Amino acid sequence: MRVDVGEIELYVHERGDGSPIVALHGGPGLDGSVWFPALDALAEDGFRILAVDHRGNGRSDAGDPALWTVARMADDVEAVIQGLGLEDPVLIGWSFGSFVAQSHMARHGTSAAYVLMGTVAEPAALHGVYDRLAAFQPEHLRAQVTESWERESSVQTPEESKQLLADQMPFHVADPEGPLVRWLVENDRVVYRPDVLRHFATGGEYGLVDHREALRSFSRPVLVLSGAHDRTTPPESAQELVDALPTAEHLVIEGAAHMIPYEQPEAFLTALRSFLARI
Repeated sequence: MRVDVGEIELYVHERGDGSPIVALHGGPGLDGSVWFPALDALAEDGFRILAVDHRGNGRSDAGDPALWTVARMADDVEAVIQGLGLEDPVLIGWSFGSFVAQSHMARHGTSAAYVLMGTVAEPAALHGVYDRLAAFQPEHLRAQVTESWERESSVQTPEESKQLLADQMPFHVADPEGPLVRWLVENDRVVYRPDVLRHFATGGEYGLVDHREALRSFSRPVLVLSGAHDRTTPPESAQELVDALPTAEHLVIEGAAHMIPYEQPEAFLTALRSFLARI
């Protein structure tokens, strides 16, 4: 499905019928396909899953690169909500998508509730990834993962983007040598957009803004999900965000790093179902 958000159209992956859940993917340079099959169970529960490809990502239009900002992407999300006439949607953002969700909270705050997964409180938390890369185990994968991170700001083709993520994947899971790494790579259906990854990777902050001061009076329910072993968006920084939000709760999922929905699918779905039942 394509949705007009003004000067461009966004592609939205849709599953199920019922109460809407708007899902925002990570990256940047990825797309909404990363949410499936993880959210298929919620579609079967009676929710309508709408996984948006951010502008310049996946199958969405690129538009003016000057508008490739987290704030504009948050405005795009609001345009999708209004354009589709969604009533009381729940907005869930994963990684980079959680930065867009935080921006939507600060700029609009119109969703019934928010889920932030693999998130941090401030840009400085992302710079610590280089220290974690230097200590990454097993050592024989360290150079591969480090080099993949360094290629983000210069990647040129979709094929290079796909290989970059494959090389980086061991860093994003709790067990870097486990079978899940291969499964995630083999089941990758992303339409890669290297231009937008290069755009955001320069500087290493990926467009993240510290919204804590603006959100100290935020009143909508917020669930923050962190992987206990997340090396990219550490749960300690996520807790700092939770501490600033009066209605937020933080669940740290054991046995998971940055790929919670696929590392611990039962815990992920249990957490979402419990939260959705309470709002």
